[in-house]
Amino acid sequence: MTAFIKVILIFIIILIVAVALAFFWLYRKVNNFTHIFTGGTKKTQSRHHRRSGKTYGNQEGVIDARTPEQANRKIFKENEGEYVDFTEVDE
Repeated sequence: MTAFIKVILIFIIILIVAVALAFFWLYRKVNNFTHIFTGGTKKTQSRHHRRSGKTYGNQEGVIDARTPEQANRKIFKENEGEYVDFTEVDE
């Protein structure tokens, strides 16, 4: 009878450890996804910055000093447009 109780106890301990590891794995996945979508912390940003090897502006980031009107204006000329005149050709 005590052997059966020991087997049940060991099974329960293994089950608890497995559930704890599953929750820890799920927590790490969710935490990694939140860092990806929120931009990460300063530590992860500096790690990604070192990998890329490119710098833009100062070390804190690029500062856009343009007015909203300048930032939202079109970047192509008036005679260059999004629409193209075409004629349909019958063959």
